[in-house]
Amino acid sequence: MPGPVETSPAPSDRAPTMADVAARAGVSLSTASLAFSGNKPVSPATRERVLAAAASLGYAGPNPLASNLRRGRSGVVGIAVGRLSTAFRDPAALPMVDAVSDVLDAAGFGLLLMGDDAEHARLPLDAVIYDICGRETWTSYDDLVARDVPMVVVEGPAWPGTTLIDIDHRGGARALARHLHDLGHRRVATLMLEPSHPQREREAGLREVFPDAEVVGSCASDHDAAQAIVSDYLAAEPDVTAIVCQSDVQAAAVVVEARRRGLDVPGDLSVGGFDGITTPWLDLELTTVEQPLADKGRATAEAVLARIAGEPAHDVVLPVVLRVGGSTGPA
Repeated sequence: MPGPVETSPAPSDRAPTMADVAARAGVSLSTASLAFSGNKPVSPATRERVLAAAASLGYAGPNPLASNLRRGRSGVVGIAVGRLSTAFRDPAALPMVDAVSDVLDAAGFGLLLMGDDAEHARLPLDAVIYDICGRETWTSYDDLVARDVPMVVVEGPAWPGTTLIDIDHRGGARALARHLHDLGHRRVATLMLEPSHPQREREAGLREVFPDAEVVGSCASDHDAAQAIVSDYLAAEPDVTAIVCQSDVQAAAVVVEARRRGLDVPGDLSVGGFDGITTPWLDLELTTVEQPLADKGRATAEAVLARIAGEPAHDVVLPVVLRVGGSTGPA
């Protein structure tokens, strides 16, 4: 077998190519390509020569994007998260997206964060994740369906042709309400999220136990917005002993505002939340419904990979658990 053919290095004004590697190793371009891809058998000796030639030239390997495009893929999955400027103010969003990114990265896919701009959805994406963020309509949905782009929706809506990854909102809210009922609370109010599938399900679970619960107001999972709403509510000195919030960020805001007004939590007012995030800025742990944020992200990414591969990806509803902390006590 002939030894490696000595050639001059690739010109310094450009990156080395697979052709340069093939020439340095003394093999054909197709053999060099197969040595990298592993799609067909190449003798160990030949593969070693090709890799040695690549190392001497500083060639890292074929462009994965170009390879994906030849297979009709971009290697990129989009995730629509609403307004990028506010999407990650809620601590519950970060563990979920981190888990999605970890699974997709291990499978060789990149993750593109997308805002409300429909232009992003027109990019050559292998799949799209729609993270509800309180919204239930998206102008890009019809376009993605027409292009046959696989879609996975997180926490609703259950659009035709998509895979839904959800949690047991209703069961979790019911468990929190029963906890308060067992503590003797009968006069209960609720601070809700903006209209959405999670908002309706969490309210329904609460009303199974407290059908007459008073609505304080509604807002996104935003501390300042929630505190402003509950400030106006508590200023009227309502006859309630507990406030159930639909997110932990809202619940933390209620605790802060109640204390600012001289109320003891939970002595004068019990406060419950939803999500299970940590609240290091408070000196107590919230009573909350803990959802499996990382598991939700992994389930989302696994559904995406299945849809890209043309395999079945069934809807998933993940369980939640009640975590009793120091923000609730006897009425």
